[in-house]
Order: sequence, then C-alpha cells, then structure tokens
Amino acid sequence: MDVLVVRHGVAQDREEARQLGVLDCDRALTTEGRTKMKRVARGLASRVPQLSAILTSPWRRAVETADLLQKPYQLLRRVETEALIPGADPSELAAQVAAQFPASVVALVGHEPHLSSWVSWCLTGSLDGIVELRKGGALLLRFDEMIGARRARLAWLMTPGVLRRL
Repeated sequence: MDVLVVRHGVAQDREEARQLGVLDCDRALTTEGRTKMKRVARGLASRVPQLSAILTSPWRRAVETADLLQKPYQLLRRVETEALIPGADPSELAAQVAAQFPASVVALVGHEPHLSSWVSWCLTGSLDGIVELRKGGALLLRFDEMIGARRARLAWLMTPGVLRRL
C-alpha cells in the first residue's frame, strides 16, 4: 500500500485570522494558496496517477486543499477524519487507513507538525519529526504489509516548487 501525504496549501495568516475572530480550524486557503495548489495537484497526478481516496482533516484549509487535489482524478472519494487533526493519535489514523483502504493508494491531507510526526512514527516508531513538509509539499510512504509504527519506507519527498514544475 502507498500513502501520499500532502500538507495543506498556503492559508490565511494565523495572527490576522485571530485578530478577525476567525478560529484556526476555519482559516481558508489564500488566492495564492489555491493557485499554487492547483499546480501542485497536477504535478502529484503526474507522479501518482492512481488514487483510491483522499482522507482529509476537517479543518477548512485542508478540505479546500483536498478538493483541489481531487480535480485531476475522476470521481475520487473524499473522507474527512478527526484522525488528521493536530494532536490525534498516530495509531488511530493508521488503523483507519488500513481498515477502509487495504491495498490501495490513499492520499492524506493535513497539517504540520502532525503530518511529520505521523510520518516519523511510520518510519521510526518515534513521534519526533524527521521530515518537514512545506505548505503544499508531499511525500509518498510505501507499506509492504500493514500500516503502523516502523512499517513504512519513504519512496520520495518533494517541495511544492518541484511539484508545480512536474
């Protein structure tokens, strides 16, 4: 099984949102963030031509990113999950992906540092981040058998700039 891990695109500034009374979970992608993510999505589709589903954090910027990621793929299922909210238990996300999408290629759209911690847990068993995804960046994890701690291999990691050029 392959898992494509994507960090959401550029969103409204955290401090600006706070001053406007916008909750962190309600921060939207900026116009620039949407434009860049459309190009990232095309790059990802060229690199990962088949996806069976996209799991996303229910937070607005992640959902908007997942919607843009869906466009190059026809009739792709999008599932919102609390397991992609920052601070969620990594085993919960692993169990959900394994149970719902065995032997598939699934995309996860979420937030830092949660994604890096989950990826590190899958690679090393530790939540200490060993990778960092920039906004709009992505990586591909490969699992031979089951998803879990120390079960993954990193196939590739790309910055958003590289993905936009694909």
